[in-house]
Amino acid sequence: MRECEGLTDTLLFVIQTSLGSSEIDSKTIENCVCILRNLSYRLAAETSQGQQMGTEELDGLLCSDANGKDGETSGCWGKKKKKKKSQDQWDGVGPMPETADPPKGIQMLWHPSIVKPYLTLLSECSNPDTLEGAAGALQNLAAGSWKWSVYIRAAVRKEKGLPILVELLRIDNDRVVCAVATALRNMALDVRNKELIGKYAMRDLVHRLPGVNNASGNSGGTTNSTAGKTMCDDTVTAICCALHEVITKNMENTKALRDAGGIEKLIGIARSKGDKHSPKVVKAASQVLSSMWQYRDLRSLYK
Repeated sequence: MRECEGLTDTLLFVIQTSLGSSEIDSKTIENCVCILRNLSYRLAAETSQGQQMGTEELDGLLCSDANGKDGETSGCWGKKKKKKKSQDQWDGVGPMPETADPPKGIQMLWHPSIVKPYLTLLSECSNPDTLEGAAGALQNLAAGSWKWSVYIRAAVRKEKGLPILVELLRIDNDRVVCAVATALRNMALDVRNKELIGKYAMRDLVHRLPGVNNASGNSGGTTNSTAGKTMCDDTVTAICCALHEVITKNMENTKALRDAGGIEKLIGIARSKGDKHSPKVVKAASQVLSSMWQYRDLRSLYK
C-alpha cells in the first residue's frame, strides 16, 4: 500500500483540510489517520530507504557520542583523530539534514513535516479513535534508531508536542492512554525529550498506575477515578515501559519517580503475582524497580 501512487498525499490532504473544522471528528478523518498509522509501522525495516541505512551511518548521525567526545574514538592503536563533520552529522538542535527538499509520495510518511498535523489532531480532536491513531502514528515514527526516527523525536519537541501528549494521559480512555504512553516512551529515546518528560510528565504517568494516589503523587486536578485501577494490562504495561525508559541513564528522573509516589505503586503491582495483574504487567513493574535500584546513591531515599 505504501507504494500506491498518491495514497499518502491524498490521506494527508484530507486531514489537512479538516483541521480547524468540525470535520476533524468525523469518521473519514478517523479512517485516514488509522491508515497512516498502519503505513507508519516498521518503516525502517520495510522500506528501501530504511534498509539502506547501516549502523555506521547511524553512529555518525550526531556530532557527538553519548560521552560528548565529539567523534573522538579509541581503538587498538590509541585514539583516532576526530572525524570531520559531514553533512549528515547533526547536533540535535539545528536544522535537520536532508529535510530541505519538500517530501513526495512515500517520503511524506516519515518526513518531520508530518508531525505538525498529527499534533494538531491530538490537540483539537475529540474522537478517541482518531486520538489513538494519531498517537500511534507518532509512536511508530519515533521508534528505534533509524535516522528519521531521530528527526521525528526532535520535531515533536520543537513543535511543542510533548505537553500535548502529556495532557492526553489524563483522558478517560484506555486505548488513548496506552498509545500516548508508548509514544512518550519512544520520544524519551531522545536525551532532551527524556529530561523534559521526566520533569513535566512523571506525576501524570505515576498517577495512571493502579493504586492509591497520595498527595505527593497526585497530579493537580485529577482524581482517583482517572487512575489506572480500571485500565487494561496493556495500558499499565505501556506506562511501566515509559517510566523505565524515562529513568534509564537519568538519576534526576529516578528521583522524580520516587517523589511522585511511584515506588509504592510499582511495589504493589510487582507483589500482586497474578492476583490482579498479568505476569507481563508484574514483570514490567519489577523491571522499573530493578532499574531504580541500580542507582546506589539513591537507595537511602527509597526507604
